[in-house]
Amino acid sequence: MGKIDNDYLWLREQPRRTSRLRRTAILLMIPLVAGAAWLTTTPGPEPGQSTTSGTAADSSDSGTDGGDTASQLVDARLSVPGSAGKRDAESRPAGAEHTVSEDSAATDDRGLDAQQAGARTIAVAPVSTSDPEIASGSTPAPRVDVDAAGVRTQPLVASELSPETLTQSNQPPAPAETPGEGPGRWEEITIRSGDTLSIAFNRHGLAYQDSLEIAHMDKYGDRFTRGLKAGDTMKVRADRDGSVLAVDFPLDPLKTLEVRPDGDGFTGDVVMTDVEHRKAYSAGTINTSFYVDALEAGLSDNQIMQLVKIFGWDIDFALDIRPGDRFVVVRDEIYRDGDKIADGPILAASFVNDDKSVRAVRYTLDNGESAYFSPEGRPMKKAFIRTPVDYTRISSRFSLSRKHPVLNKIRRHAGTDYAAPTGTPIKATGNGRIVFRGRRGGYGNVVIIRHDDHLSTRYGHMSRFAEGLGTGSRVQQGEVIGYVGMSGLATGPHLHYEFRVDGEPKDPETVDLPQATRLPKSQLADFKQYTAPLLTQLKTLSHTHIARVDEAADDASRPN
Repeated sequence: MGKIDNDYLWLREQPRRTSRLRRTAILLMIPLVAGAAWLTTTPGPEPGQSTTSGTAADSSDSGTDGGDTASQLVDARLSVPGSAGKRDAESRPAGAEHTVSEDSAATDDRGLDAQQAGARTIAVAPVSTSDPEIASGSTPAPRVDVDAAGVRTQPLVASELSPETLTQSNQPPAPAETPGEGPGRWEEITIRSGDTLSIAFNRHGLAYQDSLEIAHMDKYGDRFTRGLKAGDTMKVRADRDGSVLAVDFPLDPLKTLEVRPDGDGFTGDVVMTDVEHRKAYSAGTINTSFYVDALEAGLSDNQIMQLVKIFGWDIDFALDIRPGDRFVVVRDEIYRDGDKIADGPILAASFVNDDKSVRAVRYTLDNGESAYFSPEGRPMKKAFIRTPVDYTRISSRFSLSRKHPVLNKIRRHAGTDYAAPTGTPIKATGNGRIVFRGRRGGYGNVVIIRHDDHLSTRYGHMSRFAEGLGTGSRVQQGEVIGYVGMSGLATGPHLHYEFRVDGEPKDPETVDLPQATRLPKSQLADFKQYTAPLLTQLKTLSHTHIARVDEAADDASRPN
């Protein structure tokens, strides 16, 4: 038979296969229609009577794959048989089982609801129609047995739950809230190297938009951009969706930046941490060096530097310190929850240098600025600092007849030479205006500052000038104006410093520096009242320390 005949036979056989499938589908529908009709025509209980029966509505997919899973709710009416129930019982074999019927029509469900008012709802475990035994009908359906009194004797497949209870049981539990802190959860975020605020927020599931709004706050936004450093920590409270409700960012042990939502954005406020201030005392005698003996007395590096700045206008800690010099310090310590968290400022101090006593107390002015003053109310910060550079040694002092090391001639040396490594910063010794900045003869690179109508200073042999300054620029005491070098007539890197009064050079090491202005009379009375207890403490501690030193010396001198 040819190819065309084969194709023709295939085309003629195709409709016969379709007819067989149609007949099979019709045969499968007959029991479903009959069951639905039986359920619809079943008489309900008469008034005053109850019938023992069990029905179920089940919606299932009749697709050919048979892989869907059906979830059933079985409505069981449990009661004692009446007259009508007795006739039903007689028409069925004894011990008949209540089976789960299948029905995909929504109208059958409504009919059951109308006929079975007051029925109890039973949740039945899902049954997979893909199971071959269930599909073939070899496995009996779940049953509910009831005794003569209407009491269930067979355990249910699932718990008895109402639809409302089932819905509530499927809801996830609400997150616990910390008492007194409002809704949301608190998380601690640590900034890593290379992090931005948005990267850190994303790592903890927080809203990206909130990170942008916080970083662009008008007043404190920079603290979350350029001010953010690796190792910084902050606490963030957010809701389930990751929306930020609060940010607490510690700036230092005493201050915390609190960020809160405000309308469409965020606002910040710096809040002082609740801390406790305690006074501490330190006293020591110079035996080795000021730095070593101050550490042994209990001062930190920062407190030692504070002490040098307080007395730096009266004592040269590089040259004037002698063995036997004494110091006493009253300082502030900061505690939180009983633990020390930081060192506060020095409140009062005294220093005895070569039998000359210098005392200083800390006082806050009306404008809120704090400074150190002598017991008479004069600022410890003088109009000039004694040395303009951190030097290693004085290579040449002020002299009117010195042999010049380069010219090999006797000529006046109008200043002091401070030897220091090339590049060491040079600072202005007082407030003033730059009147010359450039190269001049043997000075090399030099800066001349005029402080008032009588006083001026000169800084020579610089390697380079500080950026941003020029002739006419105003400078403040301690501001860097250049760097140590050996330009001009110099044999090594050093700073040549001159102090002139009305144009005449004076010895920078011995010249009487101008005194700073005393406190006004309006503040002097309050200053005396505030500083009196601190000065009394200094006096008592000094006497106690001297007594201890003398006692230790006597013990050391006694023969064993």
